[in-house]
Amino acid sequence: MKNVDNISSDFLLSLVTEKNMSLNTASSYRADLKIFFTFINDKNLNFETVKKEDINKFFQNQRERHFADNTISRRLSTVKQFFKFLMKEGLLDRNPCEDIKNFKKAIKIPGFLSEEEVLKILNSASKVGKNKLEKTRNKALIEILYASGMRVSELVSLRKSLFIGMPEIILIKGKGNKERMVPISKLAISAIKKYLVELKKTNIAFYESEFLFPSRSKNGYLNRERFFLIIKKIAEFAGLNPRYVSPHKIRHAFASHLLSNGADLRVIQTLLGHKNLSTTEIYTHILDEKMIKSVQENHPFAKKDFKNL
Repeated sequence: MKNVDNISSDFLLSLVTEKNMSLNTASSYRADLKIFFTFINDKNLNFETVKKEDINKFFQNQRERHFADNTISRRLSTVKQFFKFLMKEGLLDRNPCEDIKNFKKAIKIPGFLSEEEVLKILNSASKVGKNKLEKTRNKALIEILYASGMRVSELVSLRKSLFIGMPEIILIKGKGNKERMVPISKLAISAIKKYLVELKKTNIAFYESEFLFPSRSKNGYLNRERFFLIIKKIAEFAGLNPRYVSPHKIRHAFASHLLSNGADLRVIQTLLGHKNLSTTEIYTHILDEKMIKSVQENHPFAKKDFKNL
């Protein structure tokens, strides 16, 4: 029989090739499996001898160590899919995860940046950087992010070919290699043009790269960690607490501001690339707030004076 490392590699390969899982997610699954195997090895167990009770103990340990709900939920998904794979490959004749229920995550409403705060970030982006090239690049990054609501991994890896003719809508590949159309505002297009002019003038080698935001990283484009630090610096320059500003917060701002200004929830679902509408529904609290305000301002009783009753 293959050793556990080879089996794990086969499992992850099947997720990428058969289920279109992204390499980033597969990397997280690999780390999850390593943590799980470390736990059961410490109990002198392996995937052939582990039982349902042992798996429950592992997840109890995860809760006691105060891992985030999303992390625990993903690890449970990893372990469940791994044992399903073993059954499918004929490496096990029983599935110890069969009766284990999915972990219920607490529904958390993301923190939102106000339109005023986002405006401060947009206005500050072109003022942060060591030189004109970095400043124009940072401005283009933030304008695209807020105009489209795309994920940070989608943003930093954009191909320059998408912007030939500077269209107002581009086609990108998101999670699971699923394609979707995302909007690019006139302000973002203007920022991209200025950035490309400066890139061509300053670094012709980078200008000839296939990526819109090239770098010397192994991927050939600006990595997510670098962009995360850039956005923190921009937030600080804007007078905001950098701890509460991130690329994902601007993605949330994109969705929440669209919804508060009348956009349809299903349109927002499509723009964000959410598989299920339930994921997008975290933004509906905005509608609840608008509804309460509308009733308070427009209900006939709201206009009456009840002091003398």
